[in-house]
Amino acid sequence: MASSVDNITYLTGRYVARLLISKLPADRLYHNLHHTINVVQGVINIGNAEKVSEPEMETLLLAAWFHDVGHIKTYEGHEVASAEIARDFLLRHDYPAERMAAVARCILATTMPQRPESHLEEIICDADMYHLSLVTYEHAQELLREEWSRVLGKVSSDEDWERENQEFLHQHHYFTHYGQTVLQPRKEKYGLEK
Repeated sequence: MASSVDNITYLTGRYVARLLISKLPADRLYHNLHHTINVVQGVINIGNAEKVSEPEMETLLLAAWFHDVGHIKTYEGHEVASAEIARDFLLRHDYPAERMAAVARCILATTMPQRPESHLEEIICDADMYHLSLVTYEHAQELLREEWSRVLGKVSSDEDWERENQEFLHQHHYFTHYGQTVLQPRKEKYGLEK
């Protein structure tokens, strides 16, 4: 028999996937279902390594599923829209108010620049930047570059784009122990210049 945790996370994943597939603007080449699933997987990996409790994992999973769904409404400030969509969905499922607030705080913590105020917020922030540590990093950055060109009109030369990415990678830091010991070395391998 499935637990209530499994049920609400399943319902959330299905709901968010359907929203992103049906309502996400076509110009969201990076902030899409693929990125969302990567963040969910990052939350699972980091949360397990950081030994979070089952209720904490549920909070993280719900926040990961919802963290960028606000892109169906807006680009700038999408985190606030994401938190509102999450709240509306969770209210319909009689989710406890204090747990709903924790989900919203985690979603809002992903706003750049990231400033997490709790361990759970640190975990989701690291999961949101998980792609920096993957072998597919350069591909993800090209998708983001094209998305910014289409949505924000931001066009950069190859040299400027590379410089901006290197500056970001040097300034970025992971918050969790897992991020610092596992993701950071991979980020240095796949993203940072040697």
